[in-house]
Amino acid sequence: MPQPRKARAAVRNPYSTNHSRNSGRQIPHLDKIDPEAPDRTDILLMVHRFELAGVEIDERAIEIATKFVRWERTRKAEESAKRDAKWKAEKAQRQAEAEARGCWVYFIRAGQLIKIGMTTNLAGRFSSLRPNEVLAVQRGGLDEEAALHRQFAALRVRGEYFHPGPALQQHIRHLRETLGAPDWHKSTVPDGNNWFPVPSKPES
Repeated sequence: MPQPRKARAAVRNPYSTNHSRNSGRQIPHLDKIDPEAPDRTDILLMVHRFELAGVEIDERAIEIATKFVRWERTRKAEESAKRDAKWKAEKAQRQAEAEARGCWVYFIRAGQLIKIGMTTNLAGRFSSLRPNEVLAVQRGGLDEEAALHRQFAALRVRGEYFHPGPALQQHIRHLRETLGAPDWHKSTVPDGNNWFPVPSKPES
């Protein structure tokens, strides 16, 4: 004789709030903490940890939790400030070292793309790359190169090569206007498609 089927248990909706255990209940110890305290939530969490450890939650426990949370917040802020100061000092040192080495950030044209790179030896680098056109050169090291890569990330094709979008072209024009057009003819491979006027060679 077949047995009757058991009624299927109702599927519980995990997103429903109807079954919340805290429904209609106040958060424990909420009334013991100043409602204006900016770190009230953190203090409540610390009090809860005290409770899990078997500590009796009285006024003294609330005071200790409050002091600890505020001490920890101050400690983290001081550590963050120290990290920021250290990072800034390291950045300044890298910049000074780059200037001492004579680091350069360059913009060159390779076909229809622009390469943004950094080197301490322009002649050697251009001899290796054989650009069609040297568009602009400025002082700078790895930090400046990385900042430019981020600035024009939307134009990136691959690696250090970028599409010649309007923003990048305007940046190069600005460099040429403020620093002068690079008078560089060695190691270039002219293709008759110069994007900017080529500086005239000095008369010998």
